[in-house]
Amino acid sequence: MKKLCVCFLFAGLLWLPVCTLAATIPWQKLKPAEQTALQSLKDEWPQLDEAQQRNFVDLARHYPELTPEEKMRFRNRLETWSRLTPAQRQAARDKYRAFSRVPEEKQEQVRKMVREQEKQ
Repeated sequence: MKKLCVCFLFAGLLWLPVCTLAATIPWQKLKPAEQTALQSLKDEWPQLDEAQQRNFVDLARHYPELTPEEKMRFRNRLETWSRLTPAQRQAARDKYRAFSRVPEEKQEQVRKMVREQEKQ
């Protein structure tokens, strides 16, 4: 259940626009566990707007509850996200929107196709 919750929270971040407003939550004000979970965002943290920062902090709150495997997957996905250009992030958001329109009973088929493509 917590895997599903974290996935939905992370997927929700895909909807957020990329903004360049000044940070409202200083990195130093984050708890050590939040800093650990969000380490790959440290350099770009000041450029995130308040809504984005709060969403990432909400994600990080669940981090201590994750299994070691889930923590690794979380960090890998966040690191991958942090490396994307704004255009790549927009493409990811567009793909997420398209996927959310796929009927639930067909979503597993789509996931399987994506996994197969990733193996190649």
